[in-house]
Amino acid sequence: MTLHDTEAGGDGGLLARLLGITYEILHADATAPALESIARAVSEHFGFKYVAIVAADAPGGELYRRVLLGFSDDTVRNRLGEHIDRDAVMKILPPSSEILPYCFYNPAEREIDWNRSIYTGFRPRDEPRSAPDAWHERDSLTLVLPDRDGNMLGYLSVDAPFDGKVPTLETLRRMQLFVNLVGLALADARAHHAEVSRRQLLEENVRLQDEFFSMVSHEVRSPLAAIRGASALFQTHFESLGTERRAELLGVLSNATARLSSIFEDVLLLSRMDAGRISLRIDPVETIAIVEESIARTRSEHPERTFNAAYLEPVPQILADEGRTVQVLTNLLSNAVKYSFADTPIHIDVKASDRRVTIAVVNEGPGISEADREKIFTRFGHLSSGEGSTGLGLYICRELVTKMNGGIGFESEPGKRTSFWFSLPRVG
Repeated sequence: MTLHDTEAGGDGGLLARLLGITYEILHADATAPALESIARAVSEHFGFKYVAIVAADAPGGELYRRVLLGFSDDTVRNRLGEHIDRDAVMKILPPSSEILPYCFYNPAEREIDWNRSIYTGFRPRDEPRSAPDAWHERDSLTLVLPDRDGNMLGYLSVDAPFDGKVPTLETLRRMQLFVNLVGLALADARAHHAEVSRRQLLEENVRLQDEFFSMVSHEVRSPLAAIRGASALFQTHFESLGTERRAELLGVLSNATARLSSIFEDVLLLSRMDAGRISLRIDPVETIAIVEESIARTRSEHPERTFNAAYLEPVPQILADEGRTVQVLTNLLSNAVKYSFADTPIHIDVKASDRRVTIAVVNEGPGISEADREKIFTRFGHLSSGEGSTGLGLYICRELVTKMNGGIGFESEPGKRTSFWFSLPRVG
């Protein structure tokens, strides 16, 4: 049979269309418009009323129906975006129906069970063809979109040829070449976009790390200066210092060394996380023991603050690493102290559900601004009001809770109250 070339103009027009689509694919932020162009090119140059394209967002990803060209509005509304099971697709494309590489023709006489098919006609499968080369409404023609390794990015299916005939092998070869080339262009575009995203991520990480090390340098400088000053006073004026002054300087030394220790612990833990060298010991642990230990640690550093714990007994055990859970809760308590009004208490609420135990730390304070909400739990997410912070604490909390099969989150009402919570699996 002859190709149904339109005003595009034969093979030259098809080549021009292919180049145009390839350019569109490579320069588009999204592939949907390019897939539409592919469908229209196949319809116009090869003469089919219906063209459907199923594709994945990424190599090996889930397949979805992306384009439905020529179909009724109801069909497009009901079937566009439909999930297509990749394994089921492979079952309806057996080697026996592959007449050319990646080109599968299944005649109506060979019945297939495909619950995702879109049948646009009314004729039964056993109705005879009007001629040996006539297209049957139950015929199916599918061309796989391969990448450079031959993996399926998706597929294109066509129906209702305008001349009413089964395409010749020559036509199928040209369709196959066209589809293969646009498939490669799609794969190249996705690889290009993935590389651009990877580079942007690396650049962003470098920028954040530069900011982090600058921040750490600043944070370390302050306690070091305090240690240096207090040590110098002890060294030169120890005999003349009164009891109160000595106690004050010892307090300065204690707080400064604790701050340095906290900074270096965060940095070392982050390094171990990045290297995949952090291991957790998940055991049944007493929830209330964790709460009491965390409160005791925080109260020792902030004896002027009030901490209240509320829970209904009995509180079930949780499956967790005890030491790391105390670390998480202590960090949340320290943040609550830092970002709350000085004369307000800190509340710890413990609630159990059928599967989890949730621990929430609630404080009254300025809350979290809209600009800072996206930074919460991010790496190096230094909040605008977070003086004296490396921006690693909440990120580490999220990583630890996630590794213990838990969840973490927050709610904040500016000027009133903020609640940070985490939940872990319960025992029993």
